Amino acid sequence: MFLSTFKKMKLNNKVLQPSSDKLVGFFGERIPVTGYVWVRTTLGEYPHSRTLDIQYLIVDCFSPYNIILGIPSLNAFRAIVSTIHLCVKFCTQDGTIAIVHSDRKEVTQCYNAGLKMKQTLIPRINSVYNTNDIPDLAELDPRTNHEQRPTLTDDLSKVSISNNKNQNTNIGSALSVGYTKQITDLLQANADLFSWSPADMPGLNPEAICQILALDPKARLVKQKKRYSGQEKIDAAVRETQKLLSAGFVREIRFTS
Repeated sequence: MFLSTFKKMKLNNKVLQPSSDKLVGFFGERIPVTGYVWVRTTLGEYPHSRTLDIQYLIVDCFSPYNIILGIPSLNAFRAIVSTIHLCVKFCTQDGTIAIVHSDRKEVTQCYNAGLKMKQTLIPRINSVYNTNDIPDLAELDPRTNHEQRPTLTDDLSKVSISNNKNQNTNIGSALSVGYTKQITDLLQANADLFSWSPADMPGLNPEAICQILALDPKARLVKQKKRYSGQEKIDAAVRETQKLLSAGFVREIRFTS
């Protein structure tokens, strides 16, 4: 949600929770998050509607839009967006399917306004970075800028954890001799805590980790097309599956159709 929309809704500033996060804009710029707020949101019109409490991040920047619903919000509404048909399908409160159509005129206006944003965005970024050269927008995107990622400051040396030559790890070679010995002794004393293969883990507590597939019992069954992979991938999948079978992590189940 943009700050201008937040002010137009005349919401109390006390409901705005502080946040220090940053969002990556459409053109790679980083936008600080002013805060976040929970707003009761209704999709569609009664009776073909659904109402949920949605968390919005508040950002202070220009945009032709009022609110942008992210993937978590769309998933909460169980909505499916079709950009080709310019509509959204979602499940209503009573479980029926409703459709919300967009206004093509509004879509065109927002699209044209979005194209103009780039012309005004580059000078603004240029003034923020205080440089006469217009920066490459791709360089400002943390998803493509690898220079900001942490790098190794020294070389690594291999350390054996047990008598098995295949059970080893790496530590920094720039550490002092005494500190290196302390770390090595600690790793060797707790060698039984390391899992080198699935067979080394006799069991996992479901309370620690559990994966559940969100399946809708009302959904229509669809048989997917058979996927073909290269022989190298097939052999690797067979080896990994055999490891899980040997460890008792998985078992074969046959379904009849």
